[in-house]
Amino acid sequence: MTRGGTPEFPELTRVFSGYLHEDFAAEYGSPEAALLAFHEDASPAERRRFQREVKRLAGLAAERDFDEICGLVQRLGSRWIPPSRDALMTLLASAADPERPERR
Repeated sequence: MTRGGTPEFPELTRVFSGYLHEDFAAEYGSPEAALLAFHEDASPAERRRFQREVKRLAGLAAERDFDEICGLVQRLGSRWIPPSRDALMTLLASAADPERPERR
């Protein structure tokens, strides 16, 4: 599989393909639960790398066309397709800081 555009997000590629794979809904129930499983499995260094890349992706998602960002999320290995920009931004915010309660 070609992963165009992913060299700038190696940790997201690893996490999205490993946790937001085609069976994530059956295995974890939701994208939030899948990323929480990553946080529980990951080392502190892996979590820091992931959080840095999530923040960069959130910045891109806020600025770029939503369809372009959905394509990038898929190239990063995610089989979860964000239903809206708000859903993606909410997931990224919770992924960046999973211990902070959601304020929406």
